[in-house]
Amino acid sequence: MKRYKVLLAFLLVVLAAAIAVVATGVIDIRSSGDPTGPSTPVQPVNPKTDYTDYYNTHTEIALPLLKTDFENVFFTMSKLGDVQFYQIVNGVPQTLEETGSYEVTAVCSSQKLSAMMHCIELGGKTFGCGLFTNQLHPEVLIYDYAFFKVTEMFTSFRDINGVNYAARGAKLLLIDTDSSRFFSNEKIYSEAFVLNTDHSTSLFLSNDQRTVDMDAREREDYKMFTDSILDQHTSSNVLFFSSRYYADFAESGNVDIFTSGGSGTNIDNVRYVIGIDSLYFWKYEGETYFFRAEDAESFTLKAYNAVSGETRSLETFSGSLSEDYLVRGQWILDKHTGALLNVITGQTCTVPFASFSKQFTAGVFEISENGRYCVIAGADAKGKAICGRMELDTGSLRVYTNDIFGGVVTAAALNDGTVLLSAAASKNGETYLQLIGADN
Repeated sequence: MKRYKVLLAFLLVVLAAAIAVVATGVIDIRSSGDPTGPSTPVQPVNPKTDYTDYYNTHTEIALPLLKTDFENVFFTMSKLGDVQFYQIVNGVPQTLEETGSYEVTAVCSSQKLSAMMHCIELGGKTFGCGLFTNQLHPEVLIYDYAFFKVTEMFTSFRDINGVNYAARGAKLLLIDTDSSRFFSNEKIYSEAFVLNTDHSTSLFLSNDQRTVDMDAREREDYKMFTDSILDQHTSSNVLFFSSRYYADFAESGNVDIFTSGGSGTNIDNVRYVIGIDSLYFWKYEGETYFFRAEDAESFTLKAYNAVSGETRSLETFSGSLSEDYLVRGQWILDKHTGALLNVITGQTCTVPFASFSKQFTAGVFEISENGRYCVIAGADAKGKAICGRMELDTGSLRVYTNDIFGGVVTAAALNDGTVLLSAAASKNGETYLQLIGADN
């Protein structure tokens, strides 16, 4: 098999003024100041490294690349809601024109949140995104930020009246109201709507008995969707996360999997699996796979069979899921040892962290959908930033050391071996670099 060769090309970006980013590279969308930025770009940043021969400098992309629902297609979004789509062709980003745009309004906690949606259509499917902020809509009082996503409606879903929204041409509109996830591919959508063909919206699934939180909003943990679970529904029922029966919510505990189509006090949905550790599940051959904490020092991968009602244990892990592991797709990575496990197939692999450093901890992990390539970034015990890119089938690994890898904001690994990293080029995050490695 052809060895994985990496051609690194840095796409230098211009200053995105008035976007205050913390050291981890997360945007504060509520920051004030001039949103247009300076009229001239900053000077190129050339980190000192032993592989500078691989660098090329460009200025096309000014913001971190974020994933769409389509392989090889990404987008950037400014804090004013401006969107640009890119398609990665042979390791090179090429601009992709949007199919169209339109305004959408959804009612959240009795407040009308509006956003201009920018959409693309590929293969008969739609992806769209938009942004609401107080800066754009100062008349809204209790919301300062909301990320809007439009995607395909669950094709087999029927509501309690037997209506199939997908058959009517409707889409699914999802909203994440946490601004700390603006530059993140791991969004949590706490609001869900049916987006009709005339771009009007209606509530998706029941809000019956949804309570109000201390911030005067309806609780955001009542029904939660993530991108990783959206494409796993093939039946008339829809699974999602909720912690409505718990006083407090934390992503690492007090979460249940709910299913639509139930009855009782919550007329549209009921609890399906109780006690989930983190917002992940996988449906496979009639079973639902999930993590459950056993105690403070371990958790277990389990599989629930809805027909038999039985739950079986598959694998027990030491440590804390939220503190010691990273989950992407069907894979879970031990941040300290490099051990990889496919939770569905049971396939195992180990990324040799000894090649990174004697004491290395991963902070970034992405793996391609075909499970062939992965990229990992993190730091050693002294804080030295290191990045590794590996082809799992052959064990081919390349490791690079540079401060820039400590500022990775988003990452992606494509099925053809292309790896994308968007990194803050300075501690204040004012400048971003696109690091693209292509298989040649």
